Amino acid sequence: MILVTGATGHIGNILVNQLAGLYPQETIRLFLQPQERLHMFDGLKLEIFFGDIRREADVRRSVNGARLVFHLAGLIDTAPRHPELLHQVNALGTRLIVEACLDHHVERLIYVSSVHALPDLPDNQLITEVCDFPVPNLLGPYAQSKSAATAAVYDGIARGLDAVIVFPSGVIGPFDYQKSQMGYLFRYLSTQGWLKVVMSFNGAYNFVDVRDVVSGILAAAQKGRSGEGYILSGHQVTLRDIINLEREALGQKKPLIFFAPTWVIRAGAWLATVFSRLLRIKPIFTPYSVSVLQSNCNISHAKATAELGFQPRPLLETFRDIMLWLQESGQIRKPRRAPPAAEKSQE
Repeated sequence: MILVTGATGHIGNILVNQLAGLYPQETIRLFLQPQERLHMFDGLKLEIFFGDIRREADVRRSVNGARLVFHLAGLIDTAPRHPELLHQVNALGTRLIVEACLDHHVERLIYVSSVHALPDLPDNQLITEVCDFPVPNLLGPYAQSKSAATAAVYDGIARGLDAVIVFPSGVIGPFDYQKSQMGYLFRYLSTQGWLKVVMSFNGAYNFVDVRDVVSGILAAAQKGRSGEGYILSGHQVTLRDIINLEREALGQKKPLIFFAPTWVIRAGAWLATVFSRLLRIKPIFTPYSVSVLQSNCNISHAKATAELGFQPRPLLETFRDIMLWLQESGQIRKPRRAPPAAEKSQE
């Protein structure tokens, strides 16, 4: 039996579909919360286990009998009101998974961490894998919780657990059923094609296609070295590039982009967070996200390429597939087709 936690997330739903094809003779068990929707798994034969990743009894029952455990469950929040919840789900939940894997003699645990758990090196120094966790002085509760969770896995490795850790960078791509923050951004940008002038700021990040991340996770499960971590990063891309790639993917004209001062952007992010909380909606634009977009995104996937055969696809391909999926799923409008030439001549 193969257990997947966080199965309905952006990475998780694609991973489950891939696992069902790769291991048709094995039971795929999903550890889920009762309110989660399962429409992305239509047609698959799965075993569903409902529980709370923070409860030891639930975790132990879900792990019992598993050969492989893919642990993806976690919270991502760039403006957390309850940082203790981030710690409970991300760090404590991972520790409970580790203990259950040790007690039930799981063959291998594959933990999906984040590049945010790694040291944020200054001066555009190349960021590579480390194994000393938790990393001190990380930016924000989310990064701290993922670093603490990674420390729990390495503690299990020191006690005999066969585990491999992957560190994805910013994940984007189609099949984003849970509507991630980047998914919201792409939907918003798709409505702005009429703008000829766009305001942005001098920021960038490293983004990777979700399908490449899943390929890296599966490769790590099959041939990753026990006790090792692998960065699954993609390409550095500026905010200007994101806007232009989105326009190119939709066949729209590229706008004139001007850069606003950083203090204006930070003030706007703070106001957006305040208003989002008043309206009880999840903010996309936050002071934390601004800080991330101005942090070091020189992140190497050389180790994953050498040992796992990891190769991120071109970003334009990813952007085109995102827009196509958003159109086909009815989340954004499809472009209007021009009338045939014959019809034009009759008008």
